[in-house]
Amino acid sequence: MSQVQSGKVFANGVTLHFVAAGEGVPLLLVHGWMGSSHHWRKVIPLLAARHRVVAVDMRGYGDSDKPYGGYDGRTLAEDLRQVCVALGLDRPIVVGHDMGALPALLMAAETPEAVRGLVYVDEPLPGYNLDRFTVFTADNPFVYWWFAFNAQPRLPALMWAGKEAELVDYFLTSMAADPAAISAGDKAEYVRGLRKPGGLDASFGWYREALTTGAQIREATATPMRTPVLAVNGQWGHPGVEEQMRLVATTVTGVTLAACGHLCAEEQPEAFAEAVLNFTRNL
Repeated sequence: MSQVQSGKVFANGVTLHFVAAGEGVPLLLVHGWMGSSHHWRKVIPLLAARHRVVAVDMRGYGDSDKPYGGYDGRTLAEDLRQVCVALGLDRPIVVGHDMGALPALLMAAETPEAVRGLVYVDEPLPGYNLDRFTVFTADNPFVYWWFAFNAQPRLPALMWAGKEAELVDYFLTSMAADPAAISAGDKAEYVRGLRKPGGLDASFGWYREALTTGAQIREATATPMRTPVLAVNGQWGHPGVEEQMRLVATTVTGVTLAACGHLCAEEQPEAFAEAVLNFTRNL
């Protein structure tokens, strides 16, 4: 990581922090909830051997600005498009994990001329199947209960204020097949971002706009997108990522990472990087 550069750009009305490394066809890495560019720390050196890799702290996270609003998928996709313009990333392959997969998908669906490929990592597909995983029923033993709670205005931040370390520890531990993949130092880095002014309220912004984002995805994929897609999930992560992506794209490759939960790039970095590099080889 000694060759990783760090900087900030002004994009779509907010200042966004990023890290970058390597040369070649650009890869834009987009983290998910509670994360930051730190999520990609293990795979950046592996991917940068062949690509120009840029990992962004999305609005609301890490060292980027933390407004209360602007978290619907289209606004976040526009953030990313402007980052690409500012940094000269020509037709990047966009890699989105968790809720970061949603603006990545909208970039690929709505501006296909500007996106070379999409890697959609371990996330439901709002607009198509989110209700299947959030409903509280006997046949859904690991219900995604936090979607509705996190979508409430102001309440989640009020409840978690002063307990950011407990929030991160609870969710990251439950999401990983091997919790040891995320160290105490890693958790402290995520907590640091959440404790910045506005950080907690901002972190729940994607949930407040999840239904809006789902409607945007449904509209954008009324005609299946032709951008090539790699669908990645952990063995113990979100099920059926490949199947759900076949609903919205014409060219889909699926990979399931063994002995892996939801945090694919942190739990199985070598296998994750291999899957991405195999996908990007012919793009």
